Amino acid sequence: MPSPSTVSEQNLQLVNDAGPALDRRLSLLPALLAVMVLGGQAYLVMARDFATILDTPFLPYCLIGAFAIHFWTRPSAAERACTLTLAAIGTACFMLLSHRFVFNWPCGVACGSFFGLASLAVLAVQTVRLRGAAQKEKLDTLVAGSVFGYSALFITFILNLTTRLHPQTYDLYLYRADAGFALPLCAWMGKFVGRWPVLLWFTSLVYETLPLAVSLLYACQRSGKRPLPVRVLPAFLGGGAAAYVLYNILPATGPRYIFGAAFPERLPAAAQAGLHLITVGDVARNAVPSMHLACALLIFWTCRPLGRWVRAAAALFLALTLCATIGFGEHYVVDLVAAVPYALALAGLCASSGWQRHRTWIAIGVAFTAAWVVLLRFGTPLFQSVAFTWFISLGTVLACLYARQRSFRVHQSISQ
Repeated sequence: MPSPSTVSEQNLQLVNDAGPALDRRLSLLPALLAVMVLGGQAYLVMARDFATILDTPFLPYCLIGAFAIHFWTRPSAAERACTLTLAAIGTACFMLLSHRFVFNWPCGVACGSFFGLASLAVLAVQTVRLRGAAQKEKLDTLVAGSVFGYSALFITFILNLTTRLHPQTYDLYLYRADAGFALPLCAWMGKFVGRWPVLLWFTSLVYETLPLAVSLLYACQRSGKRPLPVRVLPAFLGGGAAAYVLYNILPATGPRYIFGAAFPERLPAAAQAGLHLITVGDVARNAVPSMHLACALLIFWTCRPLGRWVRAAAALFLALTLCATIGFGEHYVVDLVAAVPYALALAGLCASSGWQRHRTWIAIGVAFTAAWVVLLRFGTPLFQSVAFTWFISLGTVLACLYARQRSFRVHQSISQ
């Protein structure tokens, strides 16, 4: 009968022998995940005669963002060469094999998708080939580059659900609330943007490239060169998911979908339009709060520690987003006001220094956001007062900007 010490030595030897085999099996899990991510992206982009990248407005910019995230990690020269070669092959196949390719801006942007897809392919191969810390690093970059593309498709899907869940919307309630400003702000901005073709083109570009701007900001954060006050990925993805809940509480679209060709030149008076639920067609109910403006605000706030030119570009992006959201008739002015406290709450909840240090600002953002949703749905008669409308709107914006300034000082003190 063997002694206890002999049995222990045998068991230890068995564990040591199984170690390398176990490590090999575990290293296959990231590789399998990489292949699944790449396969899903390739199918979504190239299936149905490349319809996805042509018919989903934000997806090409998400994939271009994946290319930016990949190259921001400073891959080797061989990795860059392989990526660019694959991108060129994919673009050529799209131009030659797709029956929908024409020489216009949407197809040009769709060609950019193949740079992102090439980056994902190279990252997937590297994840399969490498082991250990290097494999994890490539897998993290692959997931980071893929998540925005998948989120764009998922958001499109869940927003389409709002059209089936809420055939009638509260647009006329928001239109009546906007009338409380005593100024036709939506009509003025719509006419102003439409009068200048260059401004129209730039505002359209900014409105579409929001996912690319977020991807660039995330790539900057992953580089680790300078700490940013907001964790980009949770803020933007989590913020979009949480906004969906609010879209179901106060479903609305925008004046261009309610009044059609009458926007912006011949918009009716609020009293003439009435105050009742209105049936709207196949349009996403994503008005309150405006996630476009909330995201642009988050980008602007997050860029504060960066260089002067980056801050200036973020400010311009915010200004053009403001013009686009109103000028295109996608939102009402009150939608934009409600977006400010929503952005404040997201910035606090996803602060790099921890949400516990920003509880006051989070509470302010959540309270103001909830108050606006309740007021717009149940307190529309209050907006008949011009003084009330301007007071609550300016008060909301100024209080949130002050709170955000105090919150940023907390981040600076921690960073130093």
